[in-house]
Amino acid sequence: MQSAYVVSDLHMFCRRSRWEIHLPALHAAAAGADLFVFNGDSVDFKWSSLPGEEATIRAAMDFFRDFAERYPACQVHVNLGNHDYNHGFIIALDQLAREQRNFSWHPFYLRVGRTFFLHGDVANRKMSHRRLKRYRSRWLHHRNQGALKNRMYDAAFRAGAHVAVARMAFPHRRTLRRVMAYLEDIGHCGETGVDRVYFGHTHVPVSGVRYNGVTFHNGGAPMEGVDFKLLEVQL
Repeated sequence: MQSAYVVSDLHMFCRRSRWEIHLPALHAAAAGADLFVFNGDSVDFKWSSLPGEEATIRAAMDFFRDFAERYPACQVHVNLGNHDYNHGFIIALDQLAREQRNFSWHPFYLRVGRTFFLHGDVANRKMSHRRLKRYRSRWLHHRNQGALKNRMYDAAFRAGAHVAVARMAFPHRRTLRRVMAYLEDIGHCGETGVDRVYFGHTHVPVSGVRYNGVTFHNGGAPMEGVDFKLLEVQL
C-alpha cells in the first residue's frame, strides 16, 4: 500500500490565506509519503499580494522545485484549479516536470487506480469537460485584482461573507451531484472503478460522504472561519 496525501486550496500568496502555518505539516507528510497531490488553487494569481504575475510565478516555482527536490522518493503532483490556471505558470510547470523526475502537473485531474483527484470548480454548475475547458480559458490571463479590490475583499472577509457564500453556493448534495456529472462525462465514474474522489474549490469540508457508490472528500481551505485538513489518502 502506498502512503499518499492531498491538500487543496492553499491559495499561496493571498494574504487572506494562512497557508504558511501549515507548511511544517505538509513537509512532514511528504517526507514519508510515496505520493503528494496539490489539488488546485495552490497558488492564487487573482489575489496574490506579490508585485505582479512574474513575481508570483517565480515564488510558486521556487516553492514547488524545493518541495520536489527535498523529497525525491515522493511523487509530487500539481493539479490546477481556476486560481492557478495561468499561462505563464503552466509554461513554468512544464519546464519543471522536464527537469525533475518526481514532479508532474495536470491541467484538470489525476487518477491513481481507484482514486480520483480534481480541483472541483466543476461544482460551480453542471459542467461537461468541454464547458470546463471553456471556463478555465478565461483564467489563463486573468489579471491580479489590485490593492483597492483586495481591501474591499478584506472587509467582506472579516465579516465572514466568504463562509456564508460558500455554504450557500455549495451544499453537499448539489456539489456531489455536479462533480459526479463531470466524472460521468469524462468516463471516470464508479462504473469504471473509481471509488474515492478528492476535490477542493468549495472551501466546504466533506469527510467521507458516500454518493452514487463513490466516497467524496474535501479538506477545506486554510482561511479564517473554514476548517482545513491535510488529507491522508487511501491508495
